[in-house]
Amino acid sequence: MFILIRLFPQVIWGVAGLLLLVGCTSRYQPESLLLAYVDDLSRSKYIAVRLPDFVSPNLYPPLQQRQQALTKFDVSILDFLSLQQCDVGFLAGERNSVLGRVMPNSQRFLYEINIIRAIESCSIENTQLADKLHEIARLKRKELPIAYTNAVFNGAEGQAFFSLSNGFIPLSNRSVNYQSLLASLESIKQIGERLRSLPRVEGKAYEADLKALSDSEYAGQLMYSLAQLKRFLTAVSSAIEGLPDEVCGPPLAFLSQQFERHYIKKIQPYMARMNSAAYRLLPLIEQIAKLGSPLPKALEQHLAILSVTQDDSLWRQYQRASQRHAFAWSQLFQRCGVEIGAATK
Repeated sequence: MFILIRLFPQVIWGVAGLLLLVGCTSRYQPESLLLAYVDDLSRSKYIAVRLPDFVSPNLYPPLQQRQQALTKFDVSILDFLSLQQCDVGFLAGERNSVLGRVMPNSQRFLYEINIIRAIESCSIENTQLADKLHEIARLKRKELPIAYTNAVFNGAEGQAFFSLSNGFIPLSNRSVNYQSLLASLESIKQIGERLRSLPRVEGKAYEADLKALSDSEYAGQLMYSLAQLKRFLTAVSSAIEGLPDEVCGPPLAFLSQQFERHYIKKIQPYMARMNSAAYRLLPLIEQIAKLGSPLPKALEQHLAILSVTQDDSLWRQYQRASQRHAFAWSQLFQRCGVEIGAATK
C-alpha cells in the first residue's frame, strides 16, 4: 500500500476525495429531489413556490444540561478491609481506582446494578456498617433510572445518535436496514423495565446495543429529514392552495405531470419508507425515555421533538404538513373536475 501511495499519490488521494464527496453528497440526495419538485412546479407561470429559509432543529443539549449526578460511594480503609469477604469490597475498590473514577456512563450503570446486588447479598457483622451500606443501596435503587438515562442518552453513543451533522435519512433506507437498531432499542427497553429486579446485564452485549445507536445516526437524521420535508411540503401546499381557477385545463396537466414525476414516483416512496421505520422505532425511544424519568428538562424537551404522542412535536408537525400537501392537490383536482388517477396519467 505504501508503494502504491508513493507511485500514484495523485490517484490515491483523488479516489479518497471522490469517496468522501460521494459520501457527503449521498447524505443530501433527498434535498435534490425536493428542490427538483419545487423548481419544476415553478416553471408554470401560475405558481410560485416561496421556500422559506431552513430552520434547523435544536442541537442536542450540552452534557452538563443532560447529565445527572449519582450518589458517591466511599468507604474508609477499615470498612473496606471488613468487606473483603464479599463483592462489595472488590467493587468499591474498582470504583475508587484511577480508571474507575472516569468510567463512562454505560459502565457506571452496570456498576450501580452490581454494587446494589453486592450490598444486598453481603452478610456484614458490623451493624453500623451494615446499616450505612443498606442506606446507600436504598438510595442507589432510587437513582437507578438516572444511571440508566445517563447510559443511554448521555454517553458518546447518545451524542452520535442525535447528531444533526449527518444529513437526511438515506434515500436507500428500508425497514430491514434498521433491524439491528430495532433489536438494540428493544433490548435496552427490556433492561429498563427490569430495573427493580436488578437485571443481570452482559456487558459486551449492552455496549454493542449502545454502539448500534451511534452507528445508525438515526435520531439526528430523522429530525433533519422531518424539518426539511415539512418545509418543502408546506411551501408547495401554500402555492397549490392559492392557484386561480384559470389553472384548470392545460396548465393543470403540466402541474400534475410534475406532481407524478417528482412526488408520486420519488418523494412519496421515500417518505413511506421513512415512516415505516419511524412507526416502529420512535415509540421505543419514547418508552426508553419514560423508564428513566424524571429527565433533566433540557433532555426531556429535546426528546419531545420526536414524540409520537405530543401534538406539537416535529414528528406530528411533519405528519400534518404531509396531510395538508395531499389535501391541497386533492382539492385542486376536485375543483378542476379531474379525477386524481386521471390527473397523474
